[in-house]
Amino acid sequence: MDYDLEWTYNYFDNDNQNQLKGVYNVSLPNNQRFSTFFKSGRFLITVLVLCSILAGCGTSQNSGNSASPESNGAKPSTAEQGSENTRTISTIKGDIEIPAEPQKIAGMLYVFADQLLALGIEPTAMVTYNDLGFPEYLADQMKDTTAVGSGESPNFEALLQAEPDLILASKTLNEANYEQLSKIAPTILFDNEEKGDWERFMETATVLGKEKEAQAVKDAYDAKVATTHDELAVKAKDETVAYMRVQDKQLQLIKPDDNFTLFGALGLIPASVDSVDFEGSWNVAISEEILPELNPDRLFIILRPGEENKVVLNNIMDTSIWSNLNAVQNDHVYIGDANLWFAGYGPIGLSKIIDEIAASFEL
Repeated sequence: MDYDLEWTYNYFDNDNQNQLKGVYNVSLPNNQRFSTFFKSGRFLITVLVLCSILAGCGTSQNSGNSASPESNGAKPSTAEQGSENTRTISTIKGDIEIPAEPQKIAGMLYVFADQLLALGIEPTAMVTYNDLGFPEYLADQMKDTTAVGSGESPNFEALLQAEPDLILASKTLNEANYEQLSKIAPTILFDNEEKGDWERFMETATVLGKEKEAQAVKDAYDAKVATTHDELAVKAKDETVAYMRVQDKQLQLIKPDDNFTLFGALGLIPASVDSVDFEGSWNVAISEEILPELNPDRLFIILRPGEENKVVLNNIMDTSIWSNLNAVQNDHVYIGDANLWFAGYGPIGLSKIIDEIAASFEL
């Protein structure tokens, strides 16, 4: 059976109200009631198609009568443009109009969860960390957050149902599906692969108009780092520290330069070994025979998820080589959670890592 859906679209052109009208034909199988159609996914698709068509009409009607920022020399900014209820953000995809105060924010990179929570905002929807759920150190603050797949493969249906009014996304992971995301809500694509953790945080805060709150978070972190650094200078003295992880059934030594928190911010002394060559990489697999040469006073091992990784670590810990290490004999071995140490590069995670380092030194 065929049904005609009549629609009317009002728009303003130079302060004059105009109206578009039309008919959209819907063809239904003979055995499907019209009321059933309204409850079906096809009705939702129809509505979305109509909205897209009407939005395009409004844009085309107005485009010839309003000057673009580029045409009159104005440079878009987060503060100057947009209506009272919106702001215009300059992005790598052009100018994006977003709500002035977004209420339902979704994130396509799990670090956005950390950043938003640090600003006092619980995300409406968020991708998970390696499909393992939300990071444990954040989970209790995300009880009302909808999981929407992984950054590489978002669950668009779940994201649509969450009804976000703003989506924060990563150029690295989400450029390929940017158009799909943008149809759900205004999407800000961040190109911050080469930026530091705090620069990324400040950029997110700027988009949300939360610069002052972000600076307060950064100031508190800097104060914690300074205090911990001074205490470690006394407590740790000349002790050496090794930073490792167990992943892919391997024991890996992490290059000291890759952990700024341990060896940069806190000034700890990295254990070194001449026989290990990183060859331009930030980590290298090592055999247990290297451990006596390394022989750190303090040992931080980050255990990646997976039963096979636990087996590898347990086998190493059962050897005499392990039991003779300085760190082991003095009970100075710390086993860290990969969800925090490798994924916690937002303000909350970075601060918690400082706390765990301090606790391992009994500060």
